[in-house]
Amino acid sequence: MDGLEALQKRIKTTQDMRAIVSTMKSLSAVSVVQYDAALKSLSVYGETIDAGVSVLMRHGVVSIPKPKTLPPAQRKVLAVIIGSDTGLVGRLNRDVVAEAGRVLKKEGYMPENVRYLAVGRQIIGLLERAEKTISGAYPVSNSVKAISTTAIAVLVKINELLQTEGLSNVYLFYQRKRGSNIQPFSSLMIPMGDEWLKNLRGRKWKSRRFPVYTMNSGKLFSSLMRERLMMTLSIALAEALTAEHHMRLTTMQAAEKNIDDNLEKMNQVYQQMRQENITTELLDVVNGAEAMRKKKTA
Repeated sequence: MDGLEALQKRIKTTQDMRAIVSTMKSLSAVSVVQYDAALKSLSVYGETIDAGVSVLMRHGVVSIPKPKTLPPAQRKVLAVIIGSDTGLVGRLNRDVVAEAGRVLKKEGYMPENVRYLAVGRQIIGLLERAEKTISGAYPVSNSVKAISTTAIAVLVKINELLQTEGLSNVYLFYQRKRGSNIQPFSSLMIPMGDEWLKNLRGRKWKSRRFPVYTMNSGKLFSSLMRERLMMTLSIALAEALTAEHHMRLTTMQAAEKNIDDNLEKMNQVYQQMRQENITTELLDVVNGAEAMRKKKTA
């Protein structure tokens, strides 16, 4: 009976674990839907910003100064790496850090000239163990509403480092979901490339009425650029959070399947042990009754 009671406790513990895993899976599934919706909204807002810049381009007032060309040994760069606060996401954090190292090396930046902004406690730990220079660290947003708060804090720090460190480039590194796959992604955040303006230059206006503006064109353009930087970073945060919860959802689904398989095996063993115990007890009763019968007839 001791073995049967111990197995019952194991089954109960495994059932409790399955309930926890099921709850985490449900939370991740809900979160993926929320962040996907946030990404769609940010994409629409990005289209509005691009439309505003397109208007200014048609009036010939857009001018983005080209950065000075420096030799690789003199260029300073800031890498903003977005990961997760918690685990159960497989290699998500390690892969995005590895992608940052690969891209920065390919671009020819010297390791001593690279500064890092870490978003996510797991990223902070990985960079610290690699002895990288972390100029700022932030937790990952834990809700859709908190994305803008994190984005503002990171942008303020980026602006501060641009003024104090003499940075030439700012890169974003994060994971994003494409279909059912999670892939590391990198983008140049600052300076904004000519490719973006080239695409806007050939953009057709969707209506017959072309908008006008009364605000000073320089101030308007600066405002649009700030909003675009904010939108770019917000999209990166939302993409990273979508990838994190999708990865956790996949991990929890696999864990749930393994738990169900183990529960099935343990229940089979439990039923077998219980049947054996019942059979043993019945045999004891029968043997006892037979002994009593023989004793009475003797």
